[in-house]
Amino acid sequence: MNKNLSAALALIASLLISACVTVPQEQHTNKNKLAISSVRDLPTSYSQGALFSLSPTYVKETSLKPAETQTVYKEYSDAIVADLTAHGYKLTEDTKISEFHVGFGIALTHDLSDQTINKKFGITPGLPENNEFKKGSFLIYIEDARSGKKVWRGAAQGFAHEHSSKEERYKRAAIIVERVMTQFYVTN
Repeated sequence: MNKNLSAALALIASLLISACVTVPQEQHTNKNKLAISSVRDLPTSYSQGALFSLSPTYVKETSLKPAETQTVYKEYSDAIVADLTAHGYKLTEDTKISEFHVGFGIALTHDLSDQTINKKFGITPGLPENNEFKKGSFLIYIEDARSGKKVWRGAAQGFAHEHSSKEERYKRAAIIVERVMTQFYVTN
């Protein structure tokens, strides 16, 4: 009986001890999370060597200072041009001779909500909000220069890296652009 009682007490003690162990909860949303979606609107394709022009679109009212907005748009413009060039396309400043236009915009969620993006752009990646970080969106589209119709649209949402160095921001912009544009290339 003492053996049974001792075994039962040992079992209860081990259950109580294991019940006191806490496992830290993983943070479900981390700062580097990225949600991406895209849609092909027309079956139009562009061969390598095709000329493209760049057309940034700005949010009318933004919480960023004008200099901050210009810096972010410069980072993304450079990343878009580098990515398209690496895939065999050529930038032209003359929109009259380009075969396709690349339009893009960047905004924080409190300047451009998911609901507005979905209403005006037609797709939203749906990254959930996080109280610790500012969520932002990168929207990009390919428009056929001849017809003026959208061929492809892509969107990425992530969290702003406000305290990153200039080099880190350029790298992050390049990664985001590459991941979104990959969806264009596979359907082109």
